[in-house]
Amino acid sequence: MDGMVCGDRHGGVVAAADGGGGPAARGAASGATARRRVHAALGDRIAEQAFQLDAALHRLLTDLRAFDAAGYWGDAGAASCASWLAWRVGWDPGTAREHVRVARALGELPRIDAALREGRLSYSKVRAITRVATPATEAALLEDARHTTAAQLELICRKLRAVQRLGEQSADDVRARRTVTRRDRDDGLVAIEAVLPPDEAAVVWAAIEHEAAQASGAGDAVEHHGAIGDQLAPPAPPSRVSAGTPWTRDRADGLVAMCQAALRGEAPDRAPVEVVLTIARDALAATAATGAAPAAAVVGVFADGTAVAAETARRLACDCGVVTLTEAPAGQPLSVGRRTRSIPPAIARALARRDVTCRFPGCTNRRFLAGHHLTHWIHGGATALGNLCRLCPSHHRFVHEHGYRVELRDGEPVFFRRGREVHAEPPRVIDTTRAWAAIRAGNAAMPIDATTGQCAWDGRPVDYARVVGDLVRLAAAARTRHGPPAPSGGSA
Repeated sequence: MDGMVCGDRHGGVVAAADGGGGPAARGAASGATARRRVHAALGDRIAEQAFQLDAALHRLLTDLRAFDAAGYWGDAGAASCASWLAWRVGWDPGTAREHVRVARALGELPRIDAALREGRLSYSKVRAITRVATPATEAALLEDARHTTAAQLELICRKLRAVQRLGEQSADDVRARRTVTRRDRDDGLVAIEAVLPPDEAAVVWAAIEHEAAQASGAGDAVEHHGAIGDQLAPPAPPSRVSAGTPWTRDRADGLVAMCQAALRGEAPDRAPVEVVLTIARDALAATAATGAAPAAAVVGVFADGTAVAAETARRLACDCGVVTLTEAPAGQPLSVGRRTRSIPPAIARALARRDVTCRFPGCTNRRFLAGHHLTHWIHGGATALGNLCRLCPSHHRFVHEHGYRVELRDGEPVFFRRGREVHAEPPRVIDTTRAWAAIRAGNAAMPIDATTGQCAWDGRPVDYARVVGDLVRLAAAARTRHGPPAPSGGSA
């Protein structure tokens, strides 16, 4: 291919020297014209299809907003509309939550809703705008969206959101937004991210630097960097660290060492924190399945006096230490037995290895999973791997308190609701040959073509300070007239 290109170029040069009217020159010009026509036609078709899909997505979001508002997702046993989407449509949880948020927000932003419906605004731009738009700034943001790329608009919205939040939050609000999150990466490593106020972040960073210096054997060389004020300029790698040992890896070693020291503490064998719930043993055993429904007045009581229903106590008793307390008729304690029925560590480890996620069909929750006895231990169910499965808090409540039932089938838990088995995913029958025709037919009333949602950015740098400043002034003027607007959208 390279040889052919070089030959064409050489032939073109010779033809030009001969007067530019030779057959080779005319052929090259004709080929270039045909390529431009094909390029333009294909590019226009790609653009039009993208805008058609944006308009079709508007209908999906409109239906999704109605589905969410009616709470139909709960009929299928889902914990939220986003969970139902992840199960029914096949979206990942983050995508599902974002679509629900955007769908809700569009119900309060008619101009942006219309722009997406007509294919004039891409979903990527709508997703960015709906995070910050209010009725006062909606029109201005829509105009900004028309003259910027999606990446530029995302930056505008991010800066606007930061200005709004910093201006509205007190120091206590900022502290309340602190988070520590864990994310498993594709390369097998784990990312742990902490979001902290600047002063606390400086303390944590100083501790990591200190531990890293100790781990590298160069504690004296960087000890002066332990002061909080020095954290703006992190220390250079100490001279005793080999060239093959990145300083960032020393920081990772320091973080791990710091956490290990915190876990060891001064009393490594101390007992975990306990939450005590008291309930009559007969109330735990009495269920509809046994034919002895508990009295409505029979409840469990926490140490602070909070009362919960007997079925809630049964859920909590699935995996916990249970102490039998014998009382006299007047309520005086006569004897206290030893703790029993909690899942032993060895079985808990095997259960965690087998049930990596919640076992409810379609649920991928990995956090705060509880061991559930399929046959409750109060009815003789064994605390053994064959009688246990792990459930997330929401679906543990479904099984105990919302009419769901679970049983073993070939060693696997099977869930039922009102006698019908709950499946992870219903069969999908879609005629893909008619899908595009249906989208085009649905958009027939819209004048969508290859220029409908075309970006009007002229290539000049965006004056972000001016754009964000105008939006802040609009929002301030609206607050002066009507009071602070409620943020659009919401969490899924």
